[in-house]
Amino acid sequence: MRDGEFYSLLGDTSGVPYDYVRDVAWTKRTLERWLVDKTFRDRFADDAVEALRGIGSPLTPEQVRPFLGDKEGTGGDDREIPLSARRYRVFLTEKLDHRAELRAHGQTTTDRRMATWRARQMKRCNGELGASRSQAIVHAPAAFELSKGCTVGCWFCGVAAPKFDHTWPYTDEHAALWRETLRVMDATIGEPMRDAFLYWATDPLDNPDYEHFLTAFHEALGQCPQTTTAIGHKDVERTRRLLELARGRGSKVDRFSIIAVSALHRIEEAFTAEELLHVECIPQNKGAAKSFRKSNAGRARKFAHKRSDELVPEDASSTIACVSGFLFNMVDRSVQLITPCDASDRWPLGYWVLDKGTFDTGAELGELIETMIAKNMRTRLRLQDPVRLRPDVKVTVADGELRAVSRGQHLTLGQGDLDDLAECLTRGMASAEELAVRREKRAGVPLTQTLAWLNSLFDEGLLDEEPEPLASEPAPVALGMPTRAAS
Repeated sequence: MRDGEFYSLLGDTSGVPYDYVRDVAWTKRTLERWLVDKTFRDRFADDAVEALRGIGSPLTPEQVRPFLGDKEGTGGDDREIPLSARRYRVFLTEKLDHRAELRAHGQTTTDRRMATWRARQMKRCNGELGASRSQAIVHAPAAFELSKGCTVGCWFCGVAAPKFDHTWPYTDEHAALWRETLRVMDATIGEPMRDAFLYWATDPLDNPDYEHFLTAFHEALGQCPQTTTAIGHKDVERTRRLLELARGRGSKVDRFSIIAVSALHRIEEAFTAEELLHVECIPQNKGAAKSFRKSNAGRARKFAHKRSDELVPEDASSTIACVSGFLFNMVDRSVQLITPCDASDRWPLGYWVLDKGTFDTGAELGELIETMIAKNMRTRLRLQDPVRLRPDVKVTVADGELRAVSRGQHLTLGQGDLDDLAECLTRGMASAEELAVRREKRAGVPLTQTLAWLNSLFDEGLLDEEPEPLASEPAPVALGMPTRAAS
């Protein structure tokens, strides 16, 4: 697709002029080196021309500097910047649009209950986490672990991946169950199921048969899952084959987590800038630019007092969870219903676990998924449901208005007897029915009006739906933190 002097790059690029691809690919590579490598940043500050020449970049400093503003790589003034920089900004916008499309896919979920629940979780996260962090979460409908544990062992792992145990090989028996699992989930979720991916507290390349599972996913659902790996540099020929496989099946964006500068150097030696156009190299190493601080979630919470300069501030929200749906471990044949939340002592992994179970066949999985949806995905507030605002929502009454504010949400109400209403919503003193009757008696507000307003709060994710941790969930003390009730 072409728009004036700009081209789409996430699809087929065979018709895009070479210089256009080169400009964008080398801008991307240069900025990734700048974000990852402190030595390169220092050299660029001393002699930008020589620094660029040293990494083989064909760009001039003027082509790079628009992205090296006060926020370290996020961009500067839009006026009078080089054409190559404008091309790169269009590419960034295209990737943001792609992310927005993934978020929007949930509205087309086959099961209306899940579509409504997922939309509510997105609004809740917007308020709880703040707009910036929330908009980066795609709320994928499912994720699949194809191993037990992870070989990488990052100190900052946001989901506290356990030590690698074993993997799930692509045998005939496992392949049949894999296809049946995908069939069941496709029947339940529909089109958004294509946005699922095949890792979580695992590295996908820990499974020698990962490519077989990826191919089978594409055959079943017509889309290639995104791959994120921290060990793409270890076997570059396998990585090359994987990227070729993914691109051949329509993958738009894949990711390398860069946990050491040496890993980026090896990747850059093995692949041209153009070959990695669709692969984001995410700075996770010590010495990365400050704009890429790690989430204070999972295993990182154990090291927060020692490495606070590498983590987001304590008063900022933290999670790397990006699924509002079903988390599978195919080794255990287990599935959990999860959704992101702000990491805390109560939820150190940065996501709620609302339900869990195991299955051995596709039929059992179908029954389990239906039970989880029916139990946990309400579309309306019930009369007997307790009504209380989320703990992070702060309520004030002034000038005849009730104001409820959180990081990313704000509402006002101008009805009577607001002090009592604020107390009821903050303390959770009544059910929906009880509160409606109370307001009718105290302020003359019709029952239907109060119930409609409470349902609007529910739809916006403002009411507290936080579950109790499941009995089998690991205690926070396992991550080196004291246990305490959530505030």
